[in-house]
Amino acid sequence: MSFDTKYRPRKFADVLGQESTIQILRQFIRTGAAFQQSYLFAGKWGSGKTTLGRILAMALLCESPQDGEPCGECTSCRTILETGASESFLEVDAATNSGKADIKRITEEIAYSTFSGKRRLYLFDESHQLSKDALDAMLKPLEETAPGSEDKKLVCIFATTEPEKMRTTILSRCAPAFIIETLTPEVIAGRLAYVCEQEGIEHDPEVLPLIAEITECHVRDALKALEGVSMLGPVNRENVASYLHLNLQGTYLDLMEALDTSLGDTLAHLRSLMDHVSPGTCYERLTHLCMMAYKVRVGVAKPPVYWEQDRVKALGERLGDKLVVFASMLSSRLGRPTPSMLECDVIHLHRMARGEEVALPTSAPPMAVAPAAPVATPPEPNNPKKEPSSAKLSKKEVDGEERLDQNSSDTANMQVGSVVTKNGVNVVPRAVRQTKRPEPVAASPSTFELPPSTFAELLALRVAELRHEGRRGFSGPTNMGSP
Repeated sequence: MSFDTKYRPRKFADVLGQESTIQILRQFIRTGAAFQQSYLFAGKWGSGKTTLGRILAMALLCESPQDGEPCGECTSCRTILETGASESFLEVDAATNSGKADIKRITEEIAYSTFSGKRRLYLFDESHQLSKDALDAMLKPLEETAPGSEDKKLVCIFATTEPEKMRTTILSRCAPAFIIETLTPEVIAGRLAYVCEQEGIEHDPEVLPLIAEITECHVRDALKALEGVSMLGPVNRENVASYLHLNLQGTYLDLMEALDTSLGDTLAHLRSLMDHVSPGTCYERLTHLCMMAYKVRVGVAKPPVYWEQDRVKALGERLGDKLVVFASMLSSRLGRPTPSMLECDVIHLHRMARGEEVALPTSAPPMAVAPAAPVATPPEPNNPKKEPSSAKLSKKEVDGEERLDQNSSDTANMQVGSVVTKNGVNVVPRAVRQTKRPEPVAASPSTFELPPSTFAELLALRVAELRHEGRRGFSGPTNMGSP
């Protein structure tokens, strides 16, 4: 049996920390008011949310609780300890049972338990993944009480790493959320030392806090790491460094230190890292190193014991505020990056560190066009009694192009733009429709960047042409290069 399963707490007294939470839960058990509401445990993964929920369920269903603790000897307690469930308790993985049909089955079971007199409890792990319809189906049972009692028909224990995703209507039917606090490395090291003594594992007490820090103070991960290190022999610094790849910490530092010096050295360190870890892990660890070095520089943190303290501090002084920019860029790539993507970004960081970085364009490059001819003023309409907004246009041929003036009914509401020159002819943008695709005009050798206002004006012209062609059922090729 693995260490994290074998040494999982079986009663409140075995739980590390969380004193205030345990005190409140015990009081609920003592007073007999525990079935009058549901419960929510929130915290990081591996912090003990599900374990605490199971202990609470055992205590609620225990035949003879002792000072708010489950006895661990009755049929209900033994069944839950051995199988993780019982006739009255069910643990549900909300990630795979999140639909309305799953909750409907539970509500039907509630109706049976109401008539039989047996209480039922449900523990929803990762409960933030329950669908909206599923949560809606739970609202009424969570609110209603059993006949002749103040106990609720449905009592649930929700465990989640993302409590902000839980609906407020569900939270209002629970006791105030119990936040599982992160433990200190020293507290976790104490539990690891206890496990080593029970298993007869030779260990160095000074190395145990190192395991806790590397696993980010997650009790479950720390126990798994301890078990893995013990497979190599004594739990000492050498075996811990080998099993948990602590030798790579120096390579991460080598890469960051080479950013503002040699690109060849930087890429060599990167290739060394990718021989051992995935690109995603590289992004994560480099982001962590950047933020850690920056926080050390400004005096708000100190490096974990498994990092070289002096080198981290020197890195912060060396790169300064650039570290925040680097961390922001690297963190945006988390997901499923490729090795080529990582190499590209590291080269980008190298140029930024050396001050060689050129801002990437945020828009398409300027178009090369011939100089525009002078703009002519459009002639006034012949009929001053009609408003321009209600003017109607008719067809007229002008130099091989179809021109529309104020007698045609097809373009009554076309946008009026300024007059431009096209193939030597002054053209009103609202009136252009070509009978055939013209030959492209070669760009002048003396090209220039098109001003934004002129580009917008030409764009409006093309949109007006397309609208007119659509109304007349035109389906031929356009000047945009596609049929």
